[in-house]
Amino acid sequence: MDKFIPESPQNSESGEVSPCRSPSTPRHFRYRQPGVHFLSLVQSGENSRCSVSPASAFAIATAAAGHGSPPVFNNSERTCDKEFIIRRAATNRVLNVLRHWVSKHSQDFEMNSELKMGVICLLEEILRDPDLLPQERKATVNILSTLSLDEQEADAQLRIEDILQMVECPRSECFESLSAMELAEQITLLDHIVFRSIPYEEFLGQGWMKVDKSERTPYIMKTSQHFNDMSNLVASQIMSHTDVGSRANSIEKWVAVADICRCLNNYNGVLEITSALNRSAIYRLKKTWGKVCKQTKALMDKLQKTVSSEGRFKNLRETLKNCNPPSVPYLGMYLTDLAFIEEGTPNFTEEGLVNFSKMRMISHIIREIRQFQQTPYRIEHQPKVTQYLLDKTLIMDEDTLYDLSLKIEPRLPA
Repeated sequence: MDKFIPESPQNSESGEVSPCRSPSTPRHFRYRQPGVHFLSLVQSGENSRCSVSPASAFAIATAAAGHGSPPVFNNSERTCDKEFIIRRAATNRVLNVLRHWVSKHSQDFEMNSELKMGVICLLEEILRDPDLLPQERKATVNILSTLSLDEQEADAQLRIEDILQMVECPRSECFESLSAMELAEQITLLDHIVFRSIPYEEFLGQGWMKVDKSERTPYIMKTSQHFNDMSNLVASQIMSHTDVGSRANSIEKWVAVADICRCLNNYNGVLEITSALNRSAIYRLKKTWGKVCKQTKALMDKLQKTVSSEGRFKNLRETLKNCNPPSVPYLGMYLTDLAFIEEGTPNFTEEGLVNFSKMRMISHIIREIRQFQQTPYRIEHQPKVTQYLLDKTLIMDEDTLYDLSLKIEPRLPA
């Protein structure tokens, strides 16, 4: 076996370093005395208390020949390579955890600036390590770049707080002056901003079904309220017209908006509009629906079939599976799934162990939600449209809508 290990040449005065040196070789083993063979090292390791680990033996065997006299190192660098290997392994594990955390759960750092600064300081400290290997340095720089990029994107994206402040602004546009495309795009933008603001912690423990749900799951409650407000706006806008033709035109326009939302993968927006059109106050208006064209009715049936709750939203699940983000799914579908798992599966097995099968099912659902949350839409914000969509002065409650419906088309005598 000795013939496979090159000897140090006699003319070692040149001191040239071979380019074949392994990059992961510990610094204090990069130079060896001439005439020392791999077998002799292993044999001496077997007969002594200070054994050489397989990793360092490999490093020595692959270290380049042709070095001159070894440089002078301090005592700490002459210690056993075990400490060096442990440090490198620990650094790699820390970097792997941070890389996964930053890439898969960026929301943690968006909502906690103290945590983010702590991680940045840790990464900068790792970069100052003189023994850091090239691949470790590259991984550290990549994680820092990801954190900086997330910060830039967060600054560029509209936040839910910015949107809610617009409610106080005066409305400058009316429904008739806005195109179906403008309405659909801004509805999609608003829906995604509200949807992506939900932290994944709120999906645990069915907090949205508790008495103190507003404290436990405030962002899920805001999402639910936003859905109801948008649906109420659609119904109120249709019922605000006194003549049949105008109401029919409004229905046709809202169906067109819903179809554009479908093209934008905003199935939450589709359901907001179709649920409004199916309210009893609007559904009962036979004269109004008689004025709606057949193409609009056929399109509405198609949209309703896509977001139907039949078969546990079978069609919607299949559609979401085949669409690429960005997308806004219907949150209620996932909340139903989580409630079904929480109530139907125990937290512990019969042996008293944690039921990891249940945890994996919950994790799978949250991972799917996060996938849709993390991919933003490239839609330009139009304040004039969002101000109209968020104007709560236009919204009528359910009783007012039904009373108005009875006035428009009274019940037929029995």
